[in-house]
Amino acid sequence: MSLIGIDYGGRRIGVAVSESGVLASPHSVIANEGDIIAEIDRLGRELGADTYVVGLPRRTHSTDGEAKFRRFAEELRQKTCKPVVLWDETLTSIEAEERLRESGHKGRGKKELDMYAAAVILQSYLDHQSGRTS
Repeated sequence: MSLIGIDYGGRRIGVAVSESGVLASPHSVIANEGDIIAEIDRLGRELGADTYVVGLPRRTHSTDGEAKFRRFAEELRQKTCKPVVLWDETLTSIEAEERLRESGHKGRGKKELDMYAAAVILQSYLDHQSGRTS
């Protein structure tokens, strides 16, 4: 069972992966340009993804903001024919920053932060599925 976590952003998309269904790891960052759905589908096939977990911000400034994430998730589901779960990403960037700092990374590159945020989203989902608290 392989899952991919996605931190969807206007400029970059952070990607995390869990091959075990237990532990999420940062994977990569993809520029949000061109046919991003096809790019994520290609990456998912390469990694053997069974499920995609897309972070959904609960505090967007408008219903249009949340709708953008829902459209992205639906397009991904249609293209990949795989389950796509929308998962609350509240405070994931803050937790990702803390993890980077704790691991000794000085300064915080936005790309690295996006990957870690995707890992936090995916780990939260995995913990919930298994009954663990994060």
